Amino acid sequence: MKRGNRTLLLVGAIVVLLLVGFGQLAGMSLRFFGTSTLAARALGHYLAGDYGGAARLYRDDLARSAARTPAESPSSWLLMARGDLEEAASRAHAESRLAPSDPEPLLTLAEIALARRHSPAAVELAGRVLRLRRDDYDALLVTAVAQARLGIFPAAIGALKRALRYEQAERRRTTFLAVLEITGELDDQAIDARPSCLLAHLHRYLHIHDPSQADPTIRYALRAIDAGDRADDGYVTLAAIDARQGRPTRGFTRLQEALAVNPRNTAALLAAARYRGRRDDLAEEYRLTRAAFEADPADPFVFASLQSLLVDRLGDYREALALAEAAVAFDARNAEAWWRRGRVQMHLGDLRQALHSYQQAALLGPRTAELEDSIGRVLSRLGRDAEAAAAYQRAVALDPLRAGPHDGLGLLHDRARRRTDAIREYEMALMLGSPSVGLCELYWETGRRSDVAACVKRVLALDPDNPQGLALLDHLRGAPQHSARTAR
Repeated sequence: MKRGNRTLLLVGAIVVLLLVGFGQLAGMSLRFFGTSTLAARALGHYLAGDYGGAARLYRDDLARSAARTPAESPSSWLLMARGDLEEAASRAHAESRLAPSDPEPLLTLAEIALARRHSPAAVELAGRVLRLRRDDYDALLVTAVAQARLGIFPAAIGALKRALRYEQAERRRTTFLAVLEITGELDDQAIDARPSCLLAHLHRYLHIHDPSQADPTIRYALRAIDAGDRADDGYVTLAAIDARQGRPTRGFTRLQEALAVNPRNTAALLAAARYRGRRDDLAEEYRLTRAAFEADPADPFVFASLQSLLVDRLGDYREALALAEAAVAFDARNAEAWWRRGRVQMHLGDLRQALHSYQQAALLGPRTAELEDSIGRVLSRLGRDAEAAAAYQRAVALDPLRAGPHDGLGLLHDRARRRTDAIREYEMALMLGSPSVGLCELYWETGRRSDVAACVKRVLALDPDNPQGLALLDHLRGAPQHSARTAR
């Protein structure tokens, strides 16, 4: 393209942006912006409502950027992003053979099937990813796009609903572009042929990245309600927009309307429970969460919601244990159920059974930093310090920014009187957000008195009701100058 033409295109794009208004642009995700001509054209198409055209231009821009990315042995995803689908598929198959439990190559193959418009294959491959990594956000989006292209709109809505209940977004830009493209394809259909409820959910997903998507989300949700097209899900979608726009009470009214249509809508029940919980109405929060569990006891997300409420908010460990036992009995290969069983057993002080549950979870599922941290804590409490240290080190390797393992290692070093090592780990834990007083106590015992007050202040800023921190603060204010150790 000649330099003059390129300049005209860029100027035209800038004019479009100014006409649209800075208000919308200010709220949009950076993913919509770029420095290339292609990115500017893509943004112009997006702002004009041509989502399919925007997706194709963004994809071309991504391919050029990926082609400039240096890599001696590029991953299957990078090859796919470059547009080399044949080589990407070959590399993904090889990656999968080397690591059969790794869902990433399978996800790439699912995206390649989607790009080739092989929707049944995309659904099957994404399903394999979801069996390896439950509720993988990108796999759910791939499933939704493929089901939408197959015309199986209820299944597409189901996949989007599963994704949208998490406070996160996709990891791959390519899946975002696939959703943007299918939204354009469905928006371009004749008005009477458009699947309103599905489009409401697609625009609700785009609303995560662009607040101006609230208007089409609301429009399609109202059409779905008027047409009786899964009206309960339409009301839940309206409630979600209300919540994001700072109108939770109006959103709660929408949820009540959803439950009047379908009392077993788990999304409405859980959202209503969260509303009640934020108002400290624990009895109603429990009733609604329990109703969601009874409506769909096999849904791991609903099970986890009830389990967390029982453990973290109500302290009803006996019911939580019964729930976990039932989940393990229902599916003895459910790693998350074993982990949750172990967590309750820890609260009940049944350390050996907790260790058994955690070890079962490690055998059946991925060894996450959270799981290794849990194993380290129970081993530490059992006095098996060397094994605990190994578990904590594995947790740190998996997630260096998780505070718990550093706190645990600090305690183990403290026990062994390795104070320099203990202080190093405790300082890291405090920096990462752990409200442990272990560091403050070690500062006192090693003569770093000037650091103690600042340490206690940081602990209480993280946890104002921390009993050990409050006790240490009282000690600083008037206790004799001897050991500041609190009972831990």
